[in-house]
Amino acid sequence: MKPLVIYHANCADGFTAAWAVRQAMDAEFHPGVYGKAPPEVAGRDVILVDFCYPFDALMRLGRAARSVLVLDHHKSAEASLTTENRYFGQGGMAHVVRLDNLPDARQAWDYYSANASVGSGIVCALFDMNRSGAGIAWDFFHPGKARPAFLDHVEDRDLWRFALQHTREICATVHSHPYTFQAWDALAAETTYSLYQQGLVLERARAKDVAEQVALSRRELVIGNYHVPAANVPRALVSEAGHLMGKGRAFAACYYDTAAGRVFSLRSTPDAVDVSEVAALYGGGGHARAAGFTVPRDHELARA
Repeated sequence: MKPLVIYHANCADGFTAAWAVRQAMDAEFHPGVYGKAPPEVAGRDVILVDFCYPFDALMRLGRAARSVLVLDHHKSAEASLTTENRYFGQGGMAHVVRLDNLPDARQAWDYYSANASVGSGIVCALFDMNRSGAGIAWDFFHPGKARPAFLDHVEDRDLWRFALQHTREICATVHSHPYTFQAWDALAAETTYSLYQQGLVLERARAKDVAEQVALSRRELVIGNYHVPAANVPRALVSEAGHLMGKGRAFAACYYDTAAGRVFSLRSTPDAVDVSEVAALYGGGGHARAAGFTVPRDHELARA
């Protein structure tokens, strides 16, 4: 049976991480969505990239699957997956092995995966806050092999560094494509200059749309006892809009409605509030500077 790769759904970094795994092995791919139950994993080798289920759900996967590997960089997930944290369920015990604490993470994983068995309850995890999910996945499954250039730009934007030239334009091109492996193969074949040229107009339009949407819908909300700027913004624009509104404030919130409820994306500047802690108050999580959560339709924040 093919390995099952669960990746962060509707996310360029998450899909690029899945694509990186696909370059290394033949696998089945499943988009992971926070708040939704995992797929059936009985007896399978499971790899999660740029995504992690809540602790108890992940430990149950560890009991049912033959092996489980988590490659992630989300602060809220990292905090729960410690070697001291044990799970005791009806099927028995499960626990975490942190590969990032070992001298050679890949060698350790090769050993664990070769000797894994159903019911062992071992979940191997590697976290690195200095790399994105795509960066971690490529480096782990392609050791010593240079990264595709576009992947570095996906990481640069996901970490909100913009340390590389033309990242905004290149990622505008990336975001204009559907999440298919055929599209990502084509992106990898392009030169960075070509991706930059394609993204020039796209990024200009994106910046205009962000400014107009924020001006149209910006207001104040109370989230986690903080009075913060908030705006109703399409999902594709939440990062830019959030950082635009968050300057000089504790953080900013963007939201949009789905059939399941209202989705909030929180953004903050380096010297401001850790938004992963705010999101955790509502059952969500993420990074210190970018996090999110979903509330049901009858929640006060969905009615505000």
